[in-house]
Amino acid sequence: MEGDSDRLYHDLFGEGSDDDLDILCDIEEPIPGLVVYRNVQSAQQCAQYFSWLTTEYFPSTPSSSVSKRANQGMHFGALTDPDTPLGRLSQISTTLGRLLPTSVLARPVVFDQAIVNLYDRGEGIGDHVDLLRFEDGVVGFSFGGSATMRMRRVRSGDMQRAATYASELESEDPQEVTVRLNAGDVYAMSGEARYRWTHGIPKMVGGQENVQNRRISVTLRKLKRSQSPP
Repeated sequence: MEGDSDRLYHDLFGEGSDDDLDILCDIEEPIPGLVVYRNVQSAQQCAQYFSWLTTEYFPSTPSSSVSKRANQGMHFGALTDPDTPLGRLSQISTTLGRLLPTSVLARPVVFDQAIVNLYDRGEGIGDHVDLLRFEDGVVGFSFGGSATMRMRRVRSGDMQRAATYASELESEDPQEVTVRLNAGDVYAMSGEARYRWTHGIPKMVGGQENVQNRRISVTLRKLKRSQSPP
């Protein structure tokens, strides 16, 4: 497996550098603490990652399957080796200058957990706040089909419920923010966006299925020290 990861890394990136990413990418900040970098990865890089993630986490999950099947994979362990696919994503997230606050980047290990979610056409995930066992600073990568992410502010009393993946929560105000996520985009939530807003992938948007083509997302997080596995 290590050899496969090495080959993937060199096929994708060769001896390239991340130095120009801040210059080449469009950057959006829809709400405080939410930063979106557009087109960080090329179509070829996204296709390579999509193929690797499918093989690694969903090898027997045909897109035509309608029965219950695996739609989530997880990784635990420091993501510090850029010569591995997930370690490379962690490295990218730390080289995008405006993506994460300095308090997150200063951690000895920035990320040590990854969750990989698979969405087929018409599927989504309810509005939620990432579990409070994770530190501030959550980064998401998108591969395959596009999707609209919905974000809503939550009341203080709803925080614990939001962090247990509640499907519907009362909004603090009628405003909600939607962000279109395409293959190659990278987003981060920290501070207010991390703790005071839910995020989710609704099944329907504007009367149409949100996810039209198979999509895989990779979310990088850091376990709080008391929650870290031995």
